[in-house]
Amino acid sequence: EGMRADDDRLMPLYELAQDLRVPAFVMSGPTTPDLRLNDPLAVDRVAKTFPKLPLVCCHGFYPNVAEMVTVAFRNENVFVSPDMYTFAAGGKLYVEAANGFMKDQFLFGSSFPFRPMRQGVEDFRALGLSDAALDAALWRNADRLLNLGLSA
Repeated sequence: EGMRADDDRLMPLYELAQDLRVPAFVMSGPTTPDLRLNDPLAVDRVAKTFPKLPLVCCHGFYPNVAEMVTVAFRNENVFVSPDMYTFAAGGKLYVEAANGFMKDQFLFGSSFPFRPMRQGVEDFRALGLSDAALDAALWRNADRLLNLGLSA
């Protein structure tokens, strides 16, 4: 069946995650049961309703790339991990955004087991990200997002 990211049934979970200071991971992409559910504008509503809740958009709501990066532009609590869709048609927009305003909101995703881990990392390094954006995406953003304390 599936549901939109802003489905009212999810609101108590988002509230709890915000209270616990843990990120919420929202997954949507071209394989969703109904493409009408693959709407980044639903994430915008959640981000505005829960401004202290980090929202990680797994699969980057591909193929709605322009809308997804716009939602990230509008909401600093929205993180984008497009994983294998970075390499799909239109995926370069994720890279352009990560080299600019979305540097602190872009996350590496390996796509494992759909792609071998080594290939995922090597291909990601070859995307054309700036050194700062690559460093942020490969570990700094996740460190901050998950409070790992690696950069201390």
